[in-house]
Amino acid sequence: MRVRVSPSARSTYHVFWAGDGPLESLLERTITTLQGCSREVRISLQQSELRSHYEEAYVKAQAGITLPGFRKGKVPIAMIKQRFGRDIENEALETIADAEFRSFANAESQRVVGNPALTDIQKSTDGVSFTIRYDIMPDFELGSYRGLSVNRPVKQVTEEDVQREVDRICMRAATFEPAEQIDGTLYIVSMTMHELDRETSMPIIGAEGKESRVFLDDDSVDMHLRSSLANCKVGDTFSYVGETADENAQPPSYRVTVNDIQRVVPAEFTNEFVEMITSNQMHTTEELRSDIERQITEYFEEATQRAVENQLIDQLVQAHEFDLPEPLVHSVIHRLFDDFKKRNEGAPGIEKLTAHDVEHELRGSAERIVRWELIRERIVDAEQMSLTDEDLDAAGSRFGIPADQLRMLLRQNESVEDQLLAEKAVRTLIDYAIITDVNADDIEA
Repeated sequence: MRVRVSPSARSTYHVFWAGDGPLESLLERTITTLQGCSREVRISLQQSELRSHYEEAYVKAQAGITLPGFRKGKVPIAMIKQRFGRDIENEALETIADAEFRSFANAESQRVVGNPALTDIQKSTDGVSFTIRYDIMPDFELGSYRGLSVNRPVKQVTEEDVQREVDRICMRAATFEPAEQIDGTLYIVSMTMHELDRETSMPIIGAEGKESRVFLDDDSVDMHLRSSLANCKVGDTFSYVGETADENAQPPSYRVTVNDIQRVVPAEFTNEFVEMITSNQMHTTEELRSDIERQITEYFEEATQRAVENQLIDQLVQAHEFDLPEPLVHSVIHRLFDDFKKRNEGAPGIEKLTAHDVEHELRGSAERIVRWELIRERIVDAEQMSLTDEDLDAAGSRFGIPADQLRMLLRQNESVEDQLLAEKAVRTLIDYAIITDVNADDIEA
């Protein structure tokens, strides 16, 4: 079999397949480039090419057909053609289109993405033409990825960092005791808020008061409300102008009554407290402080690693401009949306939210992910990367599974190998990079 390709204008070209038979068996495929990575192929089959497909459809249909005088599956093919031929042939057209498209994609080495769509079928006395729309992987030239310059934000753990975490631990184990007056921020205040009429500045008649409970040390509490509550006692009342998200709207005013005051008493940081919260895994405050310092150090190191990786990825993504296949982008949008729903499970209205509702907000991140994954794939090929025994041993140690078991997973699931190669690609980029250490506090400032 030989292939002849003749390019034509408007990003359309024709592929003619000529076998060893007569010219009337010629098979024509017309490819049109649409927007971005989208393509359209029109595959025209003459009656001679359709014959074998129809015969296969008759045989498949025979197994389920029953007619008087014949057992199920034993009706002669000739009788099936006579009684059901037109219906069977029409029903077979989608299967034929799928088979012909697969043959076309393999012959043309088309890297098809997503599910091709059969958009049109045209029948004539000469044969059938199928129009199929599909997307392909983009073809682009891999740019320079070695010697990229990045800053590595280095942050040292301080005694203040450790103390802040100690304070949070003690606060989580706090107790509460009634108080008559507020003299700081370590108080939980319960109050009733009556909205005031804008004209009379009196509580709106018939409107129920809104019960509210705030922890004054919470940064999210309105500073004006916190200031108004300073030195208040149980039973005190005061006027308060609330917050509004609309700058052009007049904010509501309230008459606030303090109903209850609870002083928050953080747990005392003692050896006994350490033994209690660690279930006797640790016995002294110094042990816990050392462990906190270790955890914060690991957190800073992971944050530093992510910062370096993101800088490298951003540089490569910005340096490579090419069209992205929409099926890949939509797949990542749905993946991001599923993660978003899991993180916000139980939030009001979250169950009614669809990926389409937030597609605009997620598209930028999805396109960055897809672009980087395609670039990374090219880097893996360019570096001729493969997983060595050393790679598998290190991965097994990191995941807490024996290397032999990891090798079994690789044979069963290609995504595991893809993940490990992706990680190796990033490590390779870091090895090639020119890295300058900078003070993370200076960057934040």
